[in-house]
Amino acid sequence: MPGFARGANLKKVILASAALMYHSEPSYLATMGFHSEAISLRPVAPGDEEFLFAVYASSRGDDLESLGWSSAQIREFLESQYEAHRRVLQSDYRRAEDQIILVNGAAAGRLLVERRDHEIRGVDVSLLPEFRNQGIGALLLVQLQTEATRAQKPLRIQVIRFSPAIGLLERLGFVRTSETGTHYQMEWRPEA
Repeated sequence: MPGFARGANLKKVILASAALMYHSEPSYLATMGFHSEAISLRPVAPGDEEFLFAVYASSRGDDLESLGWSSAQIREFLESQYEAHRRVLQSDYRRAEDQIILVNGAAAGRLLVERRDHEIRGVDVSLLPEFRNQGIGALLLVQLQTEATRAQKPLRIQVIRFSPAIGLLERLGFVRTSETGTHYQMEWRPEA
């Protein structure tokens, strides 16, 4: 991609962008018709379960249609997977900050982050389809990178292998550190 920073230069661009984020409007957001002030977070509340399921299902259902399953079968499968996912989050990420991503006040996605002694773990960064590819996820990831830089900790994320977000993560300087049959472990480290 012409003009796009890579490697060490990309880290400098990210850090510079993050520094400017608090003082001026990132140009890529303005060209998409919204301002960073339009993006906010609020804690997950008990009434958010159906929304959280919708976010979860929206990032996993497309690959199931190729199996020839009915809509009811897909929903039933996703509900059972979501319940298992919810239990893992409750047991493995007890200290995580669980937030709803809002765009102009509308619920747009989920940001679940656990800040540990040795790392910042992006447990879940998900947006509904109508909010994807607009720079929202990039903005949130750059904010987490800024936090990781200040704390001098790596930022780690696990991402499903077929996720289109892998390209974004790599453009932001994340590298694959390991993989399973279904996921990549990805990491971004601040410059020392």
